[in-house]
Amino acid sequence: MNVIFLTQSNTLSLFYNLLKTFREKTEVDKVGFYIADSKFYNTFQKQHPEISSNSLDLLKEWEIIGRSKKTMPDIERLRRYEKRLGDPVLWNALIADRRIYLGKRAMMEQDYNSRFNHENMLALLQTGLDEIEGIFDRVQPDVVVGFICVTIGEYLAYLVAKSRNIQFLNLRPTRIRNYFFAGESVLEPSRQLEEIYRRMLSEGIPEHLQQEVSSYLSEARRTNAMYEGVVPATNPHGMGWKGIIKGMVSAAVNLGGLLKEYYEYNFGKYRHDNHYRGVFYKIWLKNIKRPARIRYADFFLRRHYISADKLRLIDYAFYPLHKEPEVTLLVYGRPYLNQIEVVRNYARSLPVGMKLVVKEHPAAIGYRPLSYYKKLLAIPNVVLAPPEITSRELIQNVRMVTIIGGSIGFEALIMKKPVIIIGHAPFSFLPDTMIRYIQNMDNLSWEIKDLLKNHNHDEAALMAYLAAVIDSSVSVDFYSILLGKKGVYRPSGGIEKIDDQYQKQIERLSEYILNRIKC
Repeated sequence: MNVIFLTQSNTLSLFYNLLKTFREKTEVDKVGFYIADSKFYNTFQKQHPEISSNSLDLLKEWEIIGRSKKTMPDIERLRRYEKRLGDPVLWNALIADRRIYLGKRAMMEQDYNSRFNHENMLALLQTGLDEIEGIFDRVQPDVVVGFICVTIGEYLAYLVAKSRNIQFLNLRPTRIRNYFFAGESVLEPSRQLEEIYRRMLSEGIPEHLQQEVSSYLSEARRTNAMYEGVVPATNPHGMGWKGIIKGMVSAAVNLGGLLKEYYEYNFGKYRHDNHYRGVFYKIWLKNIKRPARIRYADFFLRRHYISADKLRLIDYAFYPLHKEPEVTLLVYGRPYLNQIEVVRNYARSLPVGMKLVVKEHPAAIGYRPLSYYKKLLAIPNVVLAPPEITSRELIQNVRMVTIIGGSIGFEALIMKKPVIIIGHAPFSFLPDTMIRYIQNMDNLSWEIKDLLKNHNHDEAALMAYLAAVIDSSVSVDFYSILLGKKGVYRPSGGIEKIDDQYQKQIERLSEYILNRIKC
């Protein structure tokens, strides 16, 4: 078996350990790695020097970027690539990568100023395509394995694999407990998952799945159904002055290291790495600007927020803002990158007398400037919910949930509420009496009116979907154990040591992927 792994930062460690487990279970010949984040790679390479041996074909994103800066784009060549690979255009690969399409600070605050101009983007696209095709030619993979698509290399690798009829497995969370799914593309929904759902619906749910499905539904309706890896909501009012002062002192103590990092990312070995966020700006933003922005915005918006008591007295739909930038917008909902216009379209399509309640994403508090919320409030029938109100409180009294995509839409389906969706979501193929996927925005108001009138919750369909997800996924603590992220929710406890859990879960994930490859 020949395989290419598509990695991002610390998923390099995860996929490298998967490779070692693969080799214990099956014969693995040629192997390639697409690697993003030079700093993580250099640290990893010191611990595992064998990764840079000739036995592995390594394609490094920062080297692609460096070469692209010396390249003049050939439009005719790109058009030939687009004709052969595009879906239907190659712009989608650029948009998928927030570090290319958006600004340098986009991971920390709203920044729509692209760090690359048009010519730079085309040169990067051309160089990336040449390099990706090159590693495919050398490795001749039987399968390509990646994680949620957030880099240009991953998207281009998906297009190349698709054009060559090579199996592609894209790992992503199902947002149901700790189940992880390997989709056949970087897009949603999965055709394979839909096929399993249709089979469950027509043939019935196997007995061994029925109890788990019922247990999950009971739990999700009783409490807020958290899923593994989600970051719990932070203090909506921001850190206190003690936290700000502590952060500034820490920055002063580590000034030497910060200066070294600044030099390496601007002039040294990391200068072509898009993962650089700006070390001094990060300190300024985290310790001063963002806390101040949170307090300033809260001071202004507090008198405009609708209270929980008033929610029970009004007729409303609910729109949860997405954190930006994220895959839901950049890959699954590309036409709707401007959420202010999404809110405007939803608001103007509601029946007379209905309001649209908009709530900020918990992880995005302090991310957007106050002017963003003022633009939302300028829309006549839009009101803002305070950050401390939970999505469950908003869903309980809502007439309809309106989304681009995301887990709140699924939570609404569990709570038997109608859902309107304009992006792509893993559950968008559920019956249109429950969820309405809008393909033509001109029909939005008609679709809303019809769903409100003819909504009919289909419990059998919901259970078939849950059974299909559980049946086709693997139960692993992907974020908390396999990636070692701190401060994320983990549903499965236990007293085992982390190292022991890691090995067991890497074995489980390895077995799952190998079984999918055999399909």
